[in-house]
Amino acid sequence: MSLAAPQVRCQEVPNVRQHLTALLVLPLLVLPAACATPDASAAPQPPTATSTPDPEQSYWPGQDEVLAAATVIDDHANARWSHVHAGVALDLPGQAVDVHRIPTPGFDAEIRSLVPSMKLRFVDANYSAVTIKGWAERIFEDRPYWQRRGVVIHGLVPEMGEYVEVEVAHPKRDAPLIKAHYSHMRLIVRQGWPAVDLTDG
Repeated sequence: MSLAAPQVRCQEVPNVRQHLTALLVLPLLVLPAACATPDASAAPQPPTATSTPDPEQSYWPGQDEVLAAATVIDDHANARWSHVHAGVALDLPGQAVDVHRIPTPGFDAEIRSLVPSMKLRFVDANYSAVTIKGWAERIFEDRPYWQRRGVVIHGLVPEMGEYVEVEVAHPKRDAPLIKAHYSHMRLIVRQGWPAVDLTDG
């Protein structure tokens, strides 16, 4: 179960400017627990090691260890290998961490040495998290430029190590313009819609 980064709406400036790997991926894994019933006595208890995993359960055996390993890996890779590190994704049922990176000599062995007891899967990436983040930030900052040209950008969705998805009001019309303007970026332009404010009664 490889978790993709969630959608980043353009009005959410802090999210666009955050690290677009673990900071966007890891919170998804604790969300189900936070959304559980507020009655602690009625909350489901962590399953035993012999229990059968439930796809909808909010706690998995070994979850804390997987989360801890992913944090160690992401922090270390960002500090020492930011030019090749693309991010981490978690497989809680499989008790494993997927490490996305541009294949580089020495990286895999060093990461394995950090968490020798954790199951790791290395996934080839084309671009680092730093690169993907830079692309998303640049497009976000360019919104006034596009608005003056009648192009409405509704959202940005980073795909770990691969591309940035740009959500616009008129993708067929605007895709050639956007891709030509950012010819050095790998972008996918798709249909988007304005964000809905769920707090508005």
